[in-house]
Amino acid sequence: MHQPDCTVLKVTDLTVHLGGREILSGIDLTVRSGEFLGLIGPNGGGKTTLLRTLLGLVPAAPGCITWSPGECRAPRIGYVPQRTQTDPTYPLSARAVLLQGATCHGQGPAEGRRAAKDRAEGLLKRVGLERQAAQPFVHLSGGQQRRLLLARALLRRPDALLLDEPTTGVDIEGQEQFCTLLQELGAEGITVILVSHDLPLVTGRADWIACLNRTLHWHGRAKDLDPSKVRHAYACELTRYEITQPEDARQEGFR
Repeated sequence: MHQPDCTVLKVTDLTVHLGGREILSGIDLTVRSGEFLGLIGPNGGGKTTLLRTLLGLVPAAPGCITWSPGECRAPRIGYVPQRTQTDPTYPLSARAVLLQGATCHGQGPAEGRRAAKDRAEGLLKRVGLERQAAQPFVHLSGGQQRRLLLARALLRRPDALLLDEPTTGVDIEGQEQFCTLLQELGAEGITVILVSHDLPLVTGRADWIACLNRTLHWHGRAKDLDPSKVRHAYACELTRYEITQPEDARQEGFR
């Protein structure tokens, strides 16, 4: 685990082009150890592209992405995808899917396999799925599947977690359970970067917010969120949300 106040990620002047289009432009972002960063913005604003670029799946030119600059060691990174396309006849149990996240599962020294199984059982309990461990993965609810994928991402003890819309399609109770887990992980020193289109959920749970729509419109503590910057990033999409705002912002038409 990284030391407190260690810089885990530094992004400088990041620009991304895909299919001849500029998707991201001039992104500067610094994330420190143990921060819970909510990455918000409208659909098509580049949130998923930024996450994939941070993972090295999309080339960045120009710009620089540095994981753990300075004296901190390179972090282990866990990833929870936006959605899973699963064959309804998929036979593996929840426990088996979780163990797929262990590099030593089915190979390597017996001690390593036992340690992975023991950690998997502990994670099943932590995400509230110990009773569902033997059930087929496809029989789990959407919220249960997302919590299991979170457990799988945690199996190798990551220093940083990147999550892409993990609560999409999950009921309100499931969303709250998931975000509570993320807050706990952040308190333990794991850096969390959560991409979400759900403003009320993320602004109420994350410590830091980055508002993205091709460029970074705002980055700071969640409690200091500037409604005018968010309004500019979302434009007309903000009419679909109810966000608490100062009286002067309401007078300016922020809805």
